[in-house]
Amino acid sequence: MSGKLMTVTEMARMGGLARAKGYSKAQIRAWGKRGGRPRALTAKQARHITEWTRQGIGQETIALRLGVSVRTVGRYLSRLHNGGIVQ
Repeated sequence: MSGKLMTVTEMARMGGLARAKGYSKAQIRAWGKRGGRPRALTAKQARHITEWTRQGIGQETIALRLGVSVRTVGRYLSRLHNGGIVQ
């Protein structure tokens, strides 16, 4: 299934299979909460962004150093500035 979107029917079938194998609803729910899109930045990269920004290095340079987009760096700094990131 990796690499393609699942239909509602396929998701329901997998839930039924998990219940049939004896997993509890709480376990299935926990797996679902861990799902989603992977983070664009590792914790180490986030620390580098914070440190380099304090040193006055521009977002474009930071993005090149880390191999991410300028937009990713900007979103991280925006969330950091607005108090949305806890480190």
